[in-house]
Amino acid sequence: MLAPHIKKKVDELWNRFWAAGLTNPLVAVEQITYLLFLKRLEDIDLKRVNRGLKSIYEPNEKEQGEIDDLNVKIARKLAHKEDLDTLRDLYDYGRCRWSYIRQSEKTNPRHLAEVVFPWLRTIDSRLTDQETDSELGGLDKRMADAYFQLDPNKGQVLGDAIDKIDQLFARAGDGSAAQDIMGDTFEYLLSEMATAGKNGQFRTPRHLIRFMVELLDPEPGDKIIDPAAGTGGFLFSAQQYLMRKFTPLNTIRLEWDGTPHRLDGAGTTTGEYAEIHNGANFVGLDNDRTMTRIGWMNLILHDIADPQLVQGDSLSKREGKAKLAELLTPESYRFVLANPPFTGTVDTADLEKDSVLFPRIGGGGKKKDDAVTNKSELLFLWLMLDLLQIGGRCAVIIPEGVLFGNTDAHKRLRRELLTEHVVEAVISLPGGVFQPYTGVKTSILIFRKETRRDDKQNLTGQAPRTEYVWFYEIENDGFTLDAKRNARPGQANDLWDALVKFKTWLNEGRAGAERLEKTYWQPIFHKERWRQALLLDNANQLTAAGSAFANQTDSGMWDGQVWGIHELFREIPSDPKAAEEQIKTEVQPVLLELAKRYLAPATREIWAKWHPAIVQAPQQALDDWQKAIKNLPQEFRRAASDAQRFFESEDTPALSLWKDWIKEALNTVLAEYETIITQANRSSFGEYQAVNNLAQEMETLAREVAKLDGFDVVLRSLAIDQQTTIETAKHWVVPVRNWLQNEDWQSVDGKLQGSHDASGLVRAEYAQAMLAEGLYDDKGNLKDGLLDPDCIEARDWNLSAGQYKPFDFSQLKSDKSVVELIGELRETEQKIIGGLDKLLAMVEGQE
Repeated sequence: MLAPHIKKKVDELWNRFWAAGLTNPLVAVEQITYLLFLKRLEDIDLKRVNRGLKSIYEPNEKEQGEIDDLNVKIARKLAHKEDLDTLRDLYDYGRCRWSYIRQSEKTNPRHLAEVVFPWLRTIDSRLTDQETDSELGGLDKRMADAYFQLDPNKGQVLGDAIDKIDQLFARAGDGSAAQDIMGDTFEYLLSEMATAGKNGQFRTPRHLIRFMVELLDPEPGDKIIDPAAGTGGFLFSAQQYLMRKFTPLNTIRLEWDGTPHRLDGAGTTTGEYAEIHNGANFVGLDNDRTMTRIGWMNLILHDIADPQLVQGDSLSKREGKAKLAELLTPESYRFVLANPPFTGTVDTADLEKDSVLFPRIGGGGKKKDDAVTNKSELLFLWLMLDLLQIGGRCAVIIPEGVLFGNTDAHKRLRRELLTEHVVEAVISLPGGVFQPYTGVKTSILIFRKETRRDDKQNLTGQAPRTEYVWFYEIENDGFTLDAKRNARPGQANDLWDALVKFKTWLNEGRAGAERLEKTYWQPIFHKERWRQALLLDNANQLTAAGSAFANQTDSGMWDGQVWGIHELFREIPSDPKAAEEQIKTEVQPVLLELAKRYLAPATREIWAKWHPAIVQAPQQALDDWQKAIKNLPQEFRRAASDAQRFFESEDTPALSLWKDWIKEALNTVLAEYETIITQANRSSFGEYQAVNNLAQEMETLAREVAKLDGFDVVLRSLAIDQQTTIETAKHWVVPVRNWLQNEDWQSVDGKLQGSHDASGLVRAEYAQAMLAEGLYDDKGNLKDGLLDPDCIEARDWNLSAGQYKPFDFSQLKSDKSVVELIGELRETEQKIIGGLDKLLAMVEGQE
């Protein structure tokens, strides 16, 4: 969770680059990412050096050879020492360190363009042969065309950008807290590209990605591929999910939309932890080189070592493309997670020629060897099937047209998925989930591979491997469905209900689906206030806030990480409002008493002077009193203002409370004392303990109020166990092949009468007999009277959820019964048919 002040800095960073002329969002993000990566590189290099590897900031083997050769020439007096100094200056890559750039060249874009980026483009040459699986082992010339594109005259923009990046991480130090913030910052930066006007159509909403990963439920070591990876969201979310599975439950925090925090993987073995961070298990391809580089850096910033995110067209020919062919080896992956391009077409001349991968038209025509389609969304699905191992599973976002399209390719794909593999679920998404840049209606398709690649054509015509398909209709995903896509934290979110019911469907089948038909499941939502606990300042001392609280809590928690205020200060409730009420109850009376005590001596003196005569001269008494206390309220406010150093500089809701309570206490006391002075109050003036050190007492109170600083977040419970009853089912189960009853059928031996047994199940003998006769005619059309017209096979393998959604009679608003309404519909139908018969007779008569 990024604190609001960090998001604000990222927004400012984005806007500075935008205003500097980098108006292409992809270019702007890439340039900002380069700066984040340069900062991260210095940390990565330190880890490498500690493992005994050579620093990337030292000359490479070739450059060191030139230096050594020059040393020899100097020894032989064939060259001058000045030449060596010049060469060493040229190869002084310490100037490429983030720390050097920040200290010496932060307002000099030319330094980055002419020194840093030429070095960055050759960074591969600075790695040793032993680093194939290290943090930077997968660079593979990714930076070979990396260029810094900021205008050389925009030095102030660069300086501001470097300052803001440093400010983002200054409070977290250089450890895991900074790593977490850097990854979250990168993700937030990518989310900015998805806002209106910033052309972010390539970004899949992260809450949907997390949902899809959880549906598949991977394990450490499972190989996962996204053949249209973009910025790598599916891959790093899969890694996050694996870390979550092995993090103690009492450690994990989930935001309302499922964003996980505090994932330490403490429950893993050494081998499992290594697999979770092994980039070989996270494979992605994307056709855009810039997107690939951004995605690769995204995974690096999320602590995946050597991720296999490479540039390449997953659908194109693989001949001469060794890396592409290797990563797309058939039946190599346990899981596929993707959101491939919608409604695109491909150049069939560049399409991979493997006819087992992409089916051909066939027949005897000229185009028999052409691919059955050039639609990218269909080709990607065939590719995903090809990549999966037997038993491997896929979750993919597809445009709705894939589910009901009536071209031969559409029907052929759906038939293959249903008959030769298992379609586990179709989850319909609302039309607005990809706003603001498209309103295309989409669904999540989940399937499991059952038939080997080499056998895929041999099972056509047999009983479908998929017996039933589970459908779920998402209506609310936690965000508004307009172009703004505003968050709706804590409100009903169908994704959580779908997770529970999908897992029940997998484990229990139709019985489980029926059992949960009228239930609705949600987690518990609650609010907490979090703050980033300040780490160390440059003087290596705890900051003012940190030192103020160090003696009240475990000082080890002031570590730059984000904590709840109730964790830092155990006496405070976790609910922000309850915490504020508790502190208010504790502090306000003391603050009021402090104001009384501070103003009491001067007030008592005037009261004693005028007490016998106040009735005769109230205005004179008031004038005297006001002169006597003239500077005291200002001094009180000044002491309160000085104590503000204990409050956060940003994310400080407590400061407004402090100011309000100071104002309220002072006004209350001034009003009370004015009444005593002017209204002949003859009771004795109270005795108050003297205020010996206003600043100290004010600081004590300020420190208590400052505990409330932070930012509010809505969290969800780990368990989705809150059950309510709903009137209309949100999921339904539909048979793929459902035989109509045929009471006249008899078995050959005459022992069996009727197609179905007493329990209503189709007889295996009947099904075999009908299959032997053929379900389809010579033209491939389904024969009449064999299958229920409402089953999936009878509807051209249509998988659109809306086609099978049960009719909800409870929504009918009528005084008449359902039977009466159906009767009226039949009468109306007969009238329409009669009218059409008359119209036909008239037309025929005219002819």
